[in-house]
Amino acid sequence: MNKSDRRVKGLGEVSIRVKNLDTMHKFYEEIIGLEVLRRDERSVFFKVAEGYGGHTQNLALFEASNTMLLGNKAVQLNSQETTLHHIALNVALEDFEDEKMRLESLGLKVDATIHEWLHVRSLYFPDPEGNLLEFVCYDAGVG
Repeated sequence: MNKSDRRVKGLGEVSIRVKNLDTMHKFYEEIIGLEVLRRDERSVFFKVAEGYGGHTQNLALFEASNTMLLGNKAVQLNSQETTLHHIALNVALEDFEDEKMRLESLGLKVDATIHEWLHVRSLYFPDPEGNLLEFVCYDAGVG
């Protein structure tokens, strides 16, 4: 299959189930800086970036008891046993150091890493429920 035959045009949405929707909503809106698209009693949708064909790239948080479309998924959540590795969000290179200092000033443990093979700098840090987040930026001088 060549590039022009590819049907997937982008990432539409990442959804994670959470224990405390209010705490996680506040973190992703106020600390991460994502725009709220919609909030109800069992979920909140954030805009990450413009997407493909009019659909924005979204991050959705669902209350753990909301198992719609999940079949046999357990209501109980355990960050030690999740299949989620991490969620990476792009930041500008010129904001990288300021973001590191800002996150650390908020009491977050931040692991700064360079991935030479990708030519990127990354900041890894946890959200309130232990999910690993990454702020990543392209740096042509790396690698």
